[in-house]
Amino acid sequence: MIWRSVSLALALLVTGCGTSSTVSGNDTETATDGVDAAPTPDTGDGADSAETDGTTSADGSDGGDSAAGSDASDAEDASESSGEGDTTDSSDATDATDAADGLDTSDATDDTDAADATDDADAADGDYPEPRVQVVVFTHIEDQTPSGPIGSTPSKTQYGVLRAKLIGLAERFKAHGLVWVLQPDWKFLEAARVYEDAATMASTGGANLFVHLRDELGVAIDPHSHENGGYNYTDVAHLLDLLGVGGSTVIGGHIWDPALPQFQHWDRFRDPVAGQKYPEATWRGDILIGSGTPNHVNDPVVSGLWRPKDKDNYWTDDPAANIVAMGAFHDALVGVKELVQAYESGTVPKSALLTASWNLKPTEILAEGGLDDIEATVIIPLEEMQAQGTVQVTDFTSLLALWKSTYAGAAYLYP
Repeated sequence: MIWRSVSLALALLVTGCGTSSTVSGNDTETATDGVDAAPTPDTGDGADSAETDGTTSADGSDGGDSAAGSDASDAEDASESSGEGDTTDSSDATDATDAADGLDTSDATDDTDAADATDDADAADGDYPEPRVQVVVFTHIEDQTPSGPIGSTPSKTQYGVLRAKLIGLAERFKAHGLVWVLQPDWKFLEAARVYEDAATMASTGGANLFVHLRDELGVAIDPHSHENGGYNYTDVAHLLDLLGVGGSTVIGGHIWDPALPQFQHWDRFRDPVAGQKYPEATWRGDILIGSGTPNHVNDPVVSGLWRPKDKDNYWTDDPAANIVAMGAFHDALVGVKELVQAYESGTVPKSALLTASWNLKPTEILAEGGLDDIEATVIIPLEEMQAQGTVQVTDFTSLLALWKSTYAGAAYLYP
């Protein structure tokens, strides 16, 4: 800047002109997004190009983008990192003369430095909200439930008992202002198609169990599948459609490791997948949760969101990939408190989004006094932490939307 002012001054002295010059205040330094990749390999950030479908399609067509969300903050971030634009300084001729006389020409430089410092501070803060650990509490209904042939008396009895307990649990979550997620496998859904008759639905205002849970009690409902019994994930998503609660693109649990014989080939969902039981249906999931191992004996301990590059580079973020994975971390509330401390200590920047999730098993829900225990040990502590502003209890679809809109889809894995 000084060299430019001196050169201009000399030019003016030689020509004797008193014309003013136009000074560009464009700062070409790019602001970083503050995402500090954890010691997990090759994480990064970038615009998320994921496409989501929403509902199953019986004609093989794509079901539409249900989780699209362009990030409005991208334009703001670009504005902050690009400087203030062009300005016209009518005092350039005077400054040039001063420079020629050997006077102090640092004013313009100081102004630029101050602007740079402001831009850097803005980029570091990023207008991010105070960090909250994003917590999802869900329940898997496995493919053996209810036991016995559908239509048998024991099966119908088991279905009725679990139905009442699920409603009771949902009512407690709602009473405390928290979200709960239900992820059923195929058999419970096929049972519902048989057992949700007028007599059964009388207790839920004429609505089937799933519609009642979603519409009256705020429960989020996603597919869950072990892909046994001739049913795959698309079939489960299709059954949810038939029961009036379709639309989720969550892949509700999977075996992530391609070295294991149980590997579920999550990467096939890059494109719509046809059903096995219902081959006329197609579905594409784009939110991977519960990156697990058989019987959950060696599940990875990771928090955060990223886009797996491919099956052999699962922990490498690829901004161009169209499936997002979400880390579950570990040990329920114990793990959540660890993540809160990671924010509070500054170990994790507030530009990073931390996640935790776990499964409330039907055995816990059906146990004697089970609902009271869950309320006392899970629901109330989470309600208190949410009121303190350290966590947000949410569902997987809403979590993805938050990551895109507020965090610009910046990948981060912790630890």
